[in-house]
Amino acid sequence: MRENTNTKFAFTKHNYILLGIGVLFIIIGLFFMQGGGTEDPTIHNKEMFNFQRITLAPILIVSGFILNIFAILYSKKEN
Repeated sequence: MRENTNTKFAFTKHNYILLGIGVLFIIIGLFFMQGGGTEDPTIHNKEMFNFQRITLAPILIVSGFILNIFAILYSKKEN
């Protein structure tokens, strides 16, 4: 019977750290995007269209997804 000589895992500790950071960016971006609404639909709340919700949150979310893709595809170069 042949033994399996390929016992190396696809992900290393470095990959999991990058994945965790990417997920954290996505969660923080979603947290920044929430809120800004109002209970009364006749009142317009200008806080809904501030820098945090329109610019910062989408940048964090997209960068989190890009970091996750990089973390999945990253492999350390061996000598």
